[in-house]
Amino acid sequence: MKSDIRRSKKGGNTAYLNVGVWYRQDTDEIHLTLPNSGWFHTTVNCKPNSKRAHPNLFNKLARALRENGIPGPVVRVEAD
Repeated sequence: MKSDIRRSKKGGNTAYLNVGVWYRQDTDEIHLTLPNSGWFHTTVNCKPNSKRAHPNLFNKLARALRENGIPGPVVRVEAD
């Protein structure tokens, strides 16, 4: 089985992950998965009281999707 995780060729504490990312408009969540792992699938959102809320990561993933022509949410402006 092909692994979605590989150690850096330089060694150290770095691992590179082959991550699948997509947006579900009906739940307003961005999904992340390691397709070949069989165990890694999680979500991130901007819902204020959600344990999966992470506005900074949500916005960066939204931008990455949209800038590459993949449907994604509009990047939200964060309040200071």
